[in-house]
Amino acid sequence: MARERVYTLPMVWSKRVWTITLLYYAVAVVIVGMLVYLLFNGATAAAVAGLVVALPVLVGIMIFCEGYSPQRLEISESQITVLRRYDSITILRSTILSIKPLEPKDMRWTLSMGGCGGLYGYFGSYQNRHLGTFTMYATAMDNLYLISLSNGRKVVIGCTEPKLLLQTFAFSE
Repeated sequence: MARERVYTLPMVWSKRVWTITLLYYAVAVVIVGMLVYLLFNGATAAAVAGLVVALPVLVGIMIFCEGYSPQRLEISESQITVLRRYDSITILRSTILSIKPLEPKDMRWTLSMGGCGGLYGYFGSYQNRHLGTFTMYATAMDNLYLISLSNGRKVVIGCTEPKLLLQTFAFSE
């Protein structure tokens, strides 16, 4: 029996994701610097306590977002898998009704309903007027594809090799 061919594609960060992630790291570094400065210059206990609370929260958010951010996309004849450090997402071919490319206008006025909107990528629950409620796994806002599932759910994924995705699942643009 022949093995199924699996294509593994990287999830490449856009400039916007790089900028948001680096700014977040810069804020964390500034808080650490302020904490060290205040500790050595006799700051009030309230100021130090505020920074001591803020730092673990920032680090916790960084660990959570990095772990659940999309790392790679695996495409095979039977499924699409969004590989993540903590919990990969598998979409079986048998549950896919359609795959269609999205235009930039389709993503206008998109709101994050729970998830991450730029730190390590875009993932979680989103909503907009055009698509309604959907789950997104992307690291850039271009080359996005809407996957409609048989259970009524919608998933938006980013793909660096759009032709490969559409050819593998025999959907045409």
